[in-house]
Amino acid sequence: MRQVFVGAALVIAGIAAFIEASSHPPELRDRCSTGGKACLTEDFSEVHIGLSNTAYDLLRIGAWALVIVGVLLVITGLIGYWGAQSGRRERSTP
Repeated sequence: MRQVFVGAALVIAGIAAFIEASSHPPELRDRCSTGGKACLTEDFSEVHIGLSNTAYDLLRIGAWALVIVGVLLVITGLIGYWGAQSGRRERSTP
């Protein structure tokens, strides 16, 4: 039964990672036509600095890995629990 709880925790952590990734998307690089230098006319008070593309991709890949491993642990844990319960019923039946 512990396997089911660990799997559920991993699924919840994966969902939290998806939420974190969606709250920090990669920033747009081509905001100014000055070749990467800061624009003097642009208002920087509303600039959102997100994750880099690599960090964003790694966070989403990690989130998918947590969700998939968590779901597999929950499924195998429930199958094992169901098998243990079926074995107990068969042994107790005369």
